[in-house]
Amino acid sequence: MATRTDDDIQHDALDELTWDAAVDAQNLGVTVAGGVVTVTGQVSTYAAKREAERLAEMIPGVKEVIVNLDVVTAGAVGDAELGVAVHNALSWAAYLPQDTVGARVEDGWVTLSGTVRWGFQRENAEDAVRYMKGVKGLTNAITVANRGAPAGNIKANIEAALQRRFDAKDQHVVVSVDDRVVTLSGTVTNWWHRYLTRKSAWNAQGVEDVRDHMRLAD
Repeated sequence: MATRTDDDIQHDALDELTWDAAVDAQNLGVTVAGGVVTVTGQVSTYAAKREAERLAEMIPGVKEVIVNLDVVTAGAVGDAELGVAVHNALSWAAYLPQDTVGARVEDGWVTLSGTVRWGFQRENAEDAVRYMKGVKGLTNAITVANRGAPAGNIKANIEAALQRRFDAKDQHVVVSVDDRVVTLSGTVTNWWHRYLTRKSAWNAQGVEDVRDHMRLAD
């Protein structure tokens, strides 16, 4: 693919944001410098904010995405009401053991806490909350404690998962493990590749944290 200019990226990002009905693009602005996309403005839900970020990441040539969006919700949802709704949502989350994750709500901002055994459970808790009405922001402070699982094959298991999911020509990720903390470095071809690589690492048995030092290939 030919090298894409910042103007190319900006044009495509604006078109993508306008095209997706989940995002009201009339209050959004996009600037691009050196492949770094900055999205500014206002959206009505936290879900729309996350969708805007995802759409910007999809554009070829994007190196990084900075989202400076204010969530301005229509209709008041009090913290007490939202807190009850979040608690109920976490109780119904399919992969979360009962009473393992708690939440604090302050001015519409939800902070998740607690301890789970698997990275996918941490992600499941966030998925259960991010699309709820009244949520203005989300901090996932859930920790993963998996000391009961063997740690010896974490590196090999992650590398095997990456080999199953990507072509050999795309294998430029370096996996290192130190005391159940995985560090991913090297290059990936796009943001989706980056997301799947992180997800593969989080899903490995014994992993307690994943640090993403990957970069997008030029």
